[in-house]
Amino acid sequence: MKRIIYTSLLFVMSILLNWGCSSTGGGPDRTFRHPAPANLDSNIIIPPAWSFGVLYGGYTNQEETIERIKKIREHDYPIDAYWIDSWFWSYDDQGMGPHKYIDFVADTTAYPDREAMWSFMEKHNIKGGFWVWDCIQKTGNEEAFEDFKERGFFRNIYNNTNPWHNKSTSTAMHIEGENDQQGTPTGNIDFENPEAAAYFKKRMKPLMDEGADFIKLDRTSAIPVTRTMFEITQELGHETEGRGFILAHTGGMDSEEYKRYPAKWTDDTRMDWTVEEPTKDFHSWVPRVAFKENIAMFTDPDSRHSEVPFMTQDLGGFDMGITDELDEELYHRWMQFAIFSPITEVFTQPENPTANMPYNYSEKADSLFRKYAHLRMKLFPYIYSYAKRMRLECQHIIGKFPNHIYQYMFGGQLLIAPVYKQEEISREVFLPQGTWTNFWSGEQIKGGRTVETYAPTSQIPVFVKQGAIIPMREYASSIETGSNDKLHIHLYPGADGTFTLIEDDGISNDYMEGIYAKTEMHLKTKGNQAILTIDPLLGYYDNMQEQRTWIFHIHHPEPLGEMLINGEKISFSKNGETIVSSEFSNSKYEETQVVINY
Repeated sequence: MKRIIYTSLLFVMSILLNWGCSSTGGGPDRTFRHPAPANLDSNIIIPPAWSFGVLYGGYTNQEETIERIKKIREHDYPIDAYWIDSWFWSYDDQGMGPHKYIDFVADTTAYPDREAMWSFMEKHNIKGGFWVWDCIQKTGNEEAFEDFKERGFFRNIYNNTNPWHNKSTSTAMHIEGENDQQGTPTGNIDFENPEAAAYFKKRMKPLMDEGADFIKLDRTSAIPVTRTMFEITQELGHETEGRGFILAHTGGMDSEEYKRYPAKWTDDTRMDWTVEEPTKDFHSWVPRVAFKENIAMFTDPDSRHSEVPFMTQDLGGFDMGITDELDEELYHRWMQFAIFSPITEVFTQPENPTANMPYNYSEKADSLFRKYAHLRMKLFPYIYSYAKRMRLECQHIIGKFPNHIYQYMFGGQLLIAPVYKQEEISREVFLPQGTWTNFWSGEQIKGGRTVETYAPTSQIPVFVKQGAIIPMREYASSIETGSNDKLHIHLYPGADGTFTLIEDDGISNDYMEGIYAKTEMHLKTKGNQAILTIDPLLGYYDNMQEQRTWIFHIHHPEPLGEMLINGEKISFSKNGETIVSSEFSNSKYEETQVVINY
């Protein structure tokens, strides 16, 4: 009887091991669907893969937009998206308004051939977007205003005396135009009315048809508005196959539905170290959030903002304050933190002469940004896998330390400790139990205590947990031009560890139906031997290649005796303190075992 049970168990195990593969084990079974896990958060919608690269925004006309993108590429920065902010509607008067806000035409003088502009971006694998809000100001936009009014599509009309895009000569809202006291009749569109939302989509369609992909939503984060804007990008985005993308303020979180419309940014932050001890003055309208407070929005478990699955920030800060001086040290520190955030974007107010472009700061800023941005692009397989786990396992990519707010886990393997104090070149970091490796120096440090770590202005403290498995890929200038078909697997032996690589087509909603690929990796350490087992890939997705090339990087202080892959010796070399194997290729549907003997 025992033999029958044992044989039956082996049969079931063989089925499970080959689940998602063809009957011959040589390729995908396209009828396979990953079952929904028990703790699935179905509210979390995954943004398109490209949004996990590097995004930029600016107040640029058509010519300036193209020139800025060319400069970004000339400086060898990655770029996945570029949006034109509010001046898209009225560039020549610097967004002064109220005319053009909004008329569903936008500025056809500063952007004389928008189709060509969006096509230029598409040619270089860059997604294009533009700014919009949820109301229509009557003055200068009478036709659109009366159209919505007659249809009953305003939830209310009021007299708007706020100077923002209403006779203000700048985005700096303290500057008031001559007609501010008189005001402008303004209609707030009733996005709770399905007919009004559908009509708004219809009026926006010509702008999207020109070639835009996504939307920057300002002024509100109300669920009915974010839902409509997100659906516009889903249904009308030029290159989408169902995944939409917007950038909205951090409000609107009263309902979990907000997770269905990614992403959010941390509002108009101050370009300063902290509001506790400001180094400059700001106008009263600027939110009381500087760099330190911005970090806490991501890392403080008591902050509702830290729950947002896909949150980003204006790298370097938005408002530069009442000054012409720029703080390059602050820019370096903010950039380092932004690179290790769920989504990375570069943006600032138009008054900033650098536009927060690193090449406008200094050669050092240029070099550092390139270094960190390249690292982010290489980390895409790691970042995207944890992004997927937020939906599948309710595991946030930002792991919090309740008693150490200004440090965090970025995924399950990397501990990040931003330097948020001016002129500091070291900081205290709490390391949990276990052994940790300094990502930059390779030094191993025992955890369970607080340590002082060196942190020059060029370096954010990063520690790797012993037992970590970190997949990286070859650098590419955009996510969609890169590939996971060659992976560099960074191993930190000394403890057992696991990693689940999760992949999909990056642009459709097939993943909601269980159509994606999972590859489980297990690292076991015993004595002077470490064994990495990479299970056969489970699942598939459209256009997936079946072969994979592996390169293994061993981060361990002991000299390596030999390395075997699937029982065969493989050559390796030394790169600093790291051992790097030669390339090994096989089917993703085959098991790969790496034995490391010291």
